[in-house]
Amino acid sequence: MTAVAVAGPEHAQPDGRRYDILVFARAGDEDEACAVALHGLAQLGWTDSVAFRAGEITDPDAIPADLRGAFERALAHGCALLVYDEP
Repeated sequence: MTAVAVAGPEHAQPDGRRYDILVFARAGDEDEACAVALHGLAQLGWTDSVAFRAGEITDPDAIPADLRGAFERALAHGCALLVYDEP
């Protein structure tokens, strides 16, 4: 799922900036994935979170190596984030 969120005051690095985030959420459908993603963001101190698009992973073997760790963390813990810090 793609999302944007602000590194709020409870975030590990509360800089108040808005970031683009790729969220892997273990869920049964898109609505549940959105809820899991937004809850996961909030738990980590992200605020003003907005989820945009969701996609279903139908072939885990096709996940690129640079995304595989986040995918595996989401399977184990329910949610994992990749935060993009681009100017």
